[in-house]
Amino acid sequence: PGCGAPVEFASAQSAYAVCPYCHSSIARDGEVLKRLGRMAEIFENYSPLKLGQTGQIPAEGGSGPQGFTLVGRLQFKGDTGIWNEWQALLADGEIAVLSEDNGQFVLSREYRQATHNVPPAGRWQPGQGIAINALPYTVASVVQAQLVAAEGQMAHQPEPGTPFTVVELRSEQGEVLSIDYSTAAPTIYRGRPVAL
Repeated sequence: PGCGAPVEFASAQSAYAVCPYCHSSIARDGEVLKRLGRMAEIFENYSPLKLGQTGQIPAEGGSGPQGFTLVGRLQFKGDTGIWNEWQALLADGEIAVLSEDNGQFVLSREYRQATHNVPPAGRWQPGQGIAINALPYTVASVVQAQLVAAEGQMAHQPEPGTPFTVVELRSEQGEVLSIDYSTAAPTIYRGRPVAL
């Protein structure tokens, strides 16, 4: 970055980082680094989470706990206020998302098996029922959002100020699907509410 401070990439999944000193946004393509501009500072909303914190979650398939480290934070603003999405680097090298909104936490991973037959963003309505991969869900919320700030490392390039739709679906079993329309093909995350 412009200030000359070191910027570390903890994972091969992390392609973007924000300098903690000058807020330069850095992209990594192999060994080549490129400065993209500056990122706004995070609005302090007194989260109990911080970059570098570690924890454990149940591993997929029930094979025991898996460790993680919080390596990045994206801060979004929508119709309902501001929320954080933490980038959690798992022990297996994958990135999970720990969403934080009004004291509630949902830990999710990208759900690649459900990307086909996803309706366009304008077709969702709160309360609507839909089956995804033969499992019934209800639309809990449809929010227009935009990224306002970021810090640490991210798997995808943050695009501040560009509005997009986020749809949250919930199942009777407590599963949460989040559909992010910030990219041409929507990204789906599947997870569950967690306690810290």
